[in-house]
Amino acid sequence: MLHVLQSFATTALIQLLGLANAVMLARLLGPEGRGELALVLLYPMLALGLIGLAVNDAIVYRAAKAAPPGRLAPSVLVLALLAGGIALAAGWALVPTLLSGHAADVVHSGFVYFLMVPAGLVGLYLGSVFQGRLEYGVWNAIRASTTVATVSAVGALALLGMAEVASVTVAYLGGFCLSAGLAGLLAWRRGWLQAAPDRRELGQLVRFAAPLQVGVVVQLVNERLDQLLIARLLTPTDLGLYVAAMAVAAIPSIPAVTLANVAYPRIAGVVEAADRGPVVERYVRLSVALAGAIAVALLLAADRLVMLLYGPAFAPAVPILAWYAAGAVALAARAVLAQAVKASGYPGRAMRAELAGLAVNVALLLLLLPQVGVVGAAVAYAGMQATTLALLVVAATRVAGFQPVRLVRDTPREVADQARRLLRR
Repeated sequence: MLHVLQSFATTALIQLLGLANAVMLARLLGPEGRGELALVLLYPMLALGLIGLAVNDAIVYRAAKAAPPGRLAPSVLVLALLAGGIALAAGWALVPTLLSGHAADVVHSGFVYFLMVPAGLVGLYLGSVFQGRLEYGVWNAIRASTTVATVSAVGALALLGMAEVASVTVAYLGGFCLSAGLAGLLAWRRGWLQAAPDRRELGQLVRFAAPLQVGVVVQLVNERLDQLLIARLLTPTDLGLYVAAMAVAAIPSIPAVTLANVAYPRIAGVVEAADRGPVVERYVRLSVALAGAIAVALLLAADRLVMLLYGPAFAPAVPILAWYAAGAVALAARAVLAQAVKASGYPGRAMRAELAGLAVNVALLLLLLPQVGVVGAAVAYAGMQATTLALLVVAATRVAGFQPVRLVRDTPREVADQARRLLRR
């Protein structure tokens, strides 16, 4: 139980520091500068996710299956450096095209930040070895170190009056380098990096990760497509407003995603679909209640909250925040239902729902961005979440025993029962 609480606390710390960093950057750089920074960070972070996430799952699996760390760690280190080097070369070749039309310092920062990809992969891959071996304290320290170092560096730049796109880019790069160095040092002190990489281990990692890659691509495209199209079709100021609104509007999704991860093994442990349904409904009910309460609070205080956190220059972010928060409530139910469908043995159905959501996202973005501007991206996000949720409701009803009617009918009684239990304590 301690490791679960520790992981929750680490995630909360990362999210709170991320919000504080978003506020600092908005205040320091303004909408246009914040958008230019988001543009610099966007493509290397996309590359890191595309290369890293599927292999990360493979590493955790191999480490959990008792693969010797002295064989696994050198292999993943070499894999990180090779993949990172290829991504770096490709990124440097593409930067002039990806950032064409922007100021010279933005293009230069784009070159600099692609150095993050190999560093990020080293920290991610070596950290995954610790995670798979259930060394949660070390794993949490590695993953938190990036955010702590970055926010500290940005704060120092602010105090020195040196915060601009180029210097903040270096601060972000430094955070990933620190995390990579910490992971490497801890692995070295355990004697894991003395041996040569193992070809068979590398082959097993690649074979495990390959089938997962389609899901990773769909997930990342859904998450980043809005920013990619805003970057190409609109202005840096629009992108700055959008990422500032996202930082606040994503808050309702934090407990939802955490609950979905907790729900997965519980749902998978129930054999009969008829018995599985009430478990699924319990987690959906709690997830939506938490996300809904936070979203309503955000909607009611949106104007004042944006003024308080970001200042008058970010007033156009208010409608973006509202639509994004609405989408986050749909995500609260969708996240649990996706895990329920997977835990019931039908990951393909969950994938089809994600693909349908992606298609709606693409169509709405291409339709709305030219017509209504950056607010259209938030509307597309809400539409994508609603579409995916609707299809997952159908899938969960068929394979996981989920009954939407029972969910709505029993919610008042469930809430009352939970309230009575709390009052008795």
